[in-house]
Amino acid sequence: MMRSYGVRILRRSASCAAFFMLAACGGSKTGVPLSEMQPAQTSTVQPGDVIDIEFWQQAELSGDRLVDESGLIHLPLLRSVEVIGLGSEEIREKLTELYSQYYADPLIVVRVRLGVSVTGEIRSPGRYTVDPAFNVLDLFGQASGLTYEANREEIELNRNGRRYIVNLDDALLHTQMDKLRLQSGDWIYIPRRFWTLQRTLTYATMAVLVMSMITFFQN
Repeated sequence: MMRSYGVRILRRSASCAAFFMLAACGGSKTGVPLSEMQPAQTSTVQPGDVIDIEFWQQAELSGDRLVDESGLIHLPLLRSVEVIGLGSEEIREKLTELYSQYYADPLIVVRVRLGVSVTGEIRSPGRYTVDPAFNVLDLFGQASGLTYEANREEIELNRNGRRYIVNLDDALLHTQMDKLRLQSGDWIYIPRRFWTLQRTLTYATMAVLVMSMITFFQN
């Protein structure tokens, strides 16, 4: 009786091990597929972006300016200037006009860097400012690359309130990287792979031990 009961318990344990192996291999997060993602819009400035302003004759005015939550940058002489929704050329024209009150024919160069975030299984998570031509891979490189535990098949790209699920290898295979060009305010999350080789070996070893014990009790 006790031996029969022990065999039933061991069989149940083996079934549990098999269940966890199957559960770990299956299932995926829901979200909007990459095929429905529209390419990033032409870069316009949003809060959190950085404006790199270079004055050719007045170097003391040059520097990086963070766009605040109100869509303003703060500059010498001009104090606050609204730039939200503008492109780099529009900002250059606006600053040229405003600084013409103080300098004759000011020569200004404006570059916009987009504020984006990356978290999860990335070696250097955080907020970055990137060139508008950057795509997801460029950001990963700037953030020191994915960790070994990164799930490359279910990367989340959060944009304008929507969550897109990106299979990075599939995107590379089908040359869809044009869709992964970054947009201001993007937040990317890299989840951890639930199923790894180490876990596979652990569950497989567990199942083998349990089956061995079942054989022992049956004999």
